[in-house]
Amino acid sequence: MPKKPNTADVRYTVILDNCGNPDRGQDPSRRLPGTVRQVVSIADFAAASKACRDYIEENDLGGGNWTGGEIRENGKIVGRVAYNGTVWPPGEFAVGMKPLWPEPEAEPKPKDPLEWETSQVDTPFGPILIGGCFRIGNVKSIEGKFVVDGQHYEFMTFATFEEGGLKEIQSHNLLKNGVFSDTVVPPKKVPKKVKDAIRKAVARWASVPANMALIVRNEIKDQKKSIQHVERQIASYEQQLAKSRDELATHQAQIAQLEEKASQLESGS
Repeated sequence: MPKKPNTADVRYTVILDNCGNPDRGQDPSRRLPGTVRQVVSIADFAAASKACRDYIEENDLGGGNWTGGEIRENGKIVGRVAYNGTVWPPGEFAVGMKPLWPEPEAEPKPKDPLEWETSQVDTPFGPILIGGCFRIGNVKSIEGKFVVDGQHYEFMTFATFEEGGLKEIQSHNLLKNGVFSDTVVPPKKVPKKVKDAIRKAVARWASVPANMALIVRNEIKDQKKSIQHVERQIASYEQQLAKSRDELATHQAQIAQLEEKASQLESGS
């Protein structure tokens, strides 16, 4: 059970709760046996995260069991602790949303030399980004820039390319205000004018050889990533092989000792 902070340090409360996971054959309308709902006073978001993770681990909860995490300050919801302990702003998840805790690193990480290149392309509804390789290309809106009939949306979809240009682009959702919720416009209801404009922009971009060179460069990077993956596998296999050889040598040495012991016993010495 989380340690209760000093009264002077109390600023928030966090709810610790769970339910059954139907994917595990459990009743979702009830808590797991032996567990209770708790409301814990905590001083900060880090303490809220720890209280939630302690509760999760103590009760052996899976992601489908966790229903707690609501953080309140003076009765107002100010955050929510996810299963992994990350504290997110209240409300629905949205594109570009950043956690409240742990805070994003101030200094950007070094750029990955194998990170795919992207190209910005204009459409009647705002600029989009195109990237990826032959195996899997990606097409997505630029955050906050894609507007249809006065409404801001975000989207991301996949495309496949061949040397001659665009081969196929998948249908996609439109996320109203970038929010991942039931306000999503499903693929079948995305206005035809939007789908046509995106496809036309991608096809036009892919028809230019210099642009397809970007896809080829990304394909090279993708192959290099595959090489790195295979090299890691080889290193792992070599470690396993070395361990197996050591085990084999141990067994062979034990057999030699046992054979010598058997010979001594048979000769009566």
